[in-house]
Amino acid sequence: MKFKSCNTEPCTKQKKEFREEQCADFDGKHFNINGLPPNVRWVPKYSGILMKDRCKLFCRVAGSTAYYQLRDRVVDGTSCGPDTNDICVQGLCRQAGCDHVLNSKARRDKCGVCGGDNSSCKTVAGTYNIVHYGYNSVVRIPAGATNIDVRQHSHSGKPEDDNYLALSNSHGEFLLNGDFVVNMFKREIKVGNAVIEYSGSDNVIERINCTDRIEQEIVLQILSVGNLYNPDVRYTFNIPIEDKPQQFYWNPYGPWQACSKLCQGERKQKPVCIRDSDQLVVSDQRCDQIPQPEPVTEPCNSECEVRWHVARKSECTVQCGLGYRTLDIHCAKYSRADGKTEKVDDRFCSHLQKLLNKEKCSGDCNTGGWRYSPWSECSKSCGTGARRRKAICVNALHDILDESKCGPQEKPTEQRCSEFICPQWKTGEWSDCLVTCGKGQKHRQIWCQFGEDRLADRFCEAETKPVPVQTCQQQDCASWQVGSWGQCTAACGPGYQMRAVKCVVGAYGSVVDDTDCNAATRPTDTQDCETDVCPSIPEIKQIVHSRTQWRFGSWTPCSATCGKGTRMRYVSCRDEQGSVADEAACSHLPKPSANEMCTVTPCGRWKALEWSSCSVTCGQGKATRQVICVDFLEQSVDQSECDTDDIPATDQECSMSPCQYLNHHYTRPVQPLPNVDQRARSNPTLAILNQNSGRSHGQGGNQWRIGPWGACSSTCAGGFQRRVVVCQDENGYPASNCEDKMKPVEQRSCESGSCPQWAFGSWGECSKKCGTGTRTRQVVCQRSNGDIFNDLSCEVLDKPPDREQCNTHSCPSDAVWTTGPWSLCSVSCGRGVRSRSVSCVSKDRGNTEPENCKHLAKPNIQKKCRGGKCAKWKPGEWEKCSVTCGRGVQRRLVHCQTGNHKVTRDSECNQRLRPSSEQHCQIASCPVYSWKAEEWRDCSKSCDQGVRYRKIVCLNHDRKEVSRLLCDGDKRPSEV
Repeated sequence: MKFKSCNTEPCTKQKKEFREEQCADFDGKHFNINGLPPNVRWVPKYSGILMKDRCKLFCRVAGSTAYYQLRDRVVDGTSCGPDTNDICVQGLCRQAGCDHVLNSKARRDKCGVCGGDNSSCKTVAGTYNIVHYGYNSVVRIPAGATNIDVRQHSHSGKPEDDNYLALSNSHGEFLLNGDFVVNMFKREIKVGNAVIEYSGSDNVIERINCTDRIEQEIVLQILSVGNLYNPDVRYTFNIPIEDKPQQFYWNPYGPWQACSKLCQGERKQKPVCIRDSDQLVVSDQRCDQIPQPEPVTEPCNSECEVRWHVARKSECTVQCGLGYRTLDIHCAKYSRADGKTEKVDDRFCSHLQKLLNKEKCSGDCNTGGWRYSPWSECSKSCGTGARRRKAICVNALHDILDESKCGPQEKPTEQRCSEFICPQWKTGEWSDCLVTCGKGQKHRQIWCQFGEDRLADRFCEAETKPVPVQTCQQQDCASWQVGSWGQCTAACGPGYQMRAVKCVVGAYGSVVDDTDCNAATRPTDTQDCETDVCPSIPEIKQIVHSRTQWRFGSWTPCSATCGKGTRMRYVSCRDEQGSVADEAACSHLPKPSANEMCTVTPCGRWKALEWSSCSVTCGQGKATRQVICVDFLEQSVDQSECDTDDIPATDQECSMSPCQYLNHHYTRPVQPLPNVDQRARSNPTLAILNQNSGRSHGQGGNQWRIGPWGACSSTCAGGFQRRVVVCQDENGYPASNCEDKMKPVEQRSCESGSCPQWAFGSWGECSKKCGTGTRTRQVVCQRSNGDIFNDLSCEVLDKPPDREQCNTHSCPSDAVWTTGPWSLCSVSCGRGVRSRSVSCVSKDRGNTEPENCKHLAKPNIQKKCRGGKCAKWKPGEWEKCSVTCGRGVQRRLVHCQTGNHKVTRDSECNQRLRPSSEQHCQIASCPVYSWKAEEWRDCSKSCDQGVRYRKIVCLNHDRKEVSRLLCDGDKRPSEV
């Protein structure tokens, strides 16, 4: 199928944009979507649409951010977007020029003129570095300006310099960064049909740029606040040249044109139109009203001449007497330098009188000679073929003689013929893959060509025709993935069940938006189901309801990048046809939630403190530590900010010396187990498990079946355990005629080990050196093998004490510990320690010996501290490879960055850890091109000093001749 552009003239400014018209066709249609007014107005949606979906009709509700796909594709000829000249055809975005013609290469010049020569505008450039608080006008950019580029350079190399770019229209209404509110991030501002791009204020170089032609005047302003540093604004833009008279004239010394003849010709210099003000070459249209000067000419191709050349003469028509012979005459180019003759097309000799193709000849009547039949047709119509003829030996009287009578002279019966170049297949460029995902096809044009002429395909060999279609593999297509069916909504009778349907892509099944999958092939997410038949009840009145159900879409991304956020999904009530119904129609079903809490990654991290001492002085105990949640400044925050699944252990086992034991015995009362029938009736699942747990054969296919042994009736000092034993037939139904002799035992004794006893450790240190303190020890209920039990497993009344008073004597003095101030942190960044002095002081004697304060706990002399985050190396993005093929170099910026993400001196970072700023890169191997020199031709003179020539050509890796520009000019061999 072929396409052709039409109606390419631009529309009037009052007319709506074509995509806007298509959205407006749906005005007043709300498609039963909740929340849309009856008089809804639709406008085009551009931003946020995937590249592959740009030719689908996405429309946004006016005054809202909600948008929907209203058609699978836009009308052919619709622009792919406001930022491109390409247009949509058959649902695909195809290349077009600024003249709105398919496959056109037309582009706008720097003046915004389609196909222009950059001569209709001039560049305005300037700077601004004056500081006044508030908004200050920098320059007015007039309507019609193009290629606007404004840059504000930070004074300190940091984004925060208190100077911000702003834009307003000619009425003082702000378009960007108005009312002292600044956008930190990248955004686009639409002014008429032009799109202005803004980098955001969070950049060292804040930038505003626009390549489109603006249709109204805008005012560039600078907002200065804070410390009032001088701004550094640099701007350039192009404006149309004012319509004042310009002087143009013809310059006769333009580029040389091609020679008029193959030999002994003449060439001319093409006059060019020059603008007098700047001496630049402009379009010839500027000089249309000025007479062109006489062209400058010179001889060319004078080293050769063309002439009619006799290439071959036929045999004389008679071998005896007078006859004639034919001449093969063609046009030839004769080189005066080397004397060589080269066949050329006859049209180059059309100005010369052609020689006769016959001449007289005579034969010797006394000898025999060869007589030939006419030549056969050439075996090939092009390329090198052959033609043949028969030869017989005859005398002058035309009598046939023996071939020996004609002697061993040459007998040409075969010769080459039709030395013309055959038509050849030519190929066009491969098209883009016709699919955006999965396996597809790409196409190219194939045609038969002879010289500059295109022929019908039958003139080229069908066997050598290149393939016009080739398979291509794009990224994996998104596909629907279904989950397992949920429970039936009805406990009995007919109901329905639902399952999750997601749109996924890739080998790992990453979930993407439902619009990336084919809506037509979406699997159903509901199906009918029926469990047991409901008990029949008297039919009072049958009320028929149309069956409705809740439908829901995929979850949106979490609103928070760390910590807790929310995510939402679209939930609607749908009828049997899948149309949106009123929510009241689904009130008999629980409504799925439309939003829920979500957590991407925790905002904090866990920090574990030091382990405590072991909780016991003998036996097995535990050591504990505190684990807190901290932010990036090491400040404690709520535990909900950290990942609870990743919390470090807060306790661990520890072993001390063995404990001494007190011998006590405690037996717990034993409750009898229920009999087999009671257990089977009370727990059907147990009975089913017992049927498959083991078997003992009986008579007639009936079998004893046994269940697993139950728990021991006593936790220590001996008990018994039971299991279920039943008789069943081979189908698993209860039976009564199993052999009693084969019946397995239902009860057996069990030994759970010795009963636990109280065990205690040694007393710990006293809490005070004097003045009555306390000390503790660990007392546990423990078996001899070390297993610890709940205290109720031992005799509670016999439990030894685990706490007592100690050091009840009075303290010897009033001395106390005193502390000095904490020192500064030992490091400027990272983790360090702070120190202080601790001394024992008495009221009467001042500083005294530390022994006098031993009855008191001595305060810590050191504690940990953190000096803030250390500076780290921050590498930038790798630049493009320095070469387009072969081995090259990539570079990137590497700077030292503080914990507050500010650039600092390189000496602040560890030089040994500095990332590399340069690496090698390897792209595809470069094509190999080489010079080839042909043989030297004859010298131009037979004596004395002359010259000789040879042909030099550039060859690719297939040894085919290509343009000389592809070979290295420095290595080119000499031609003369």
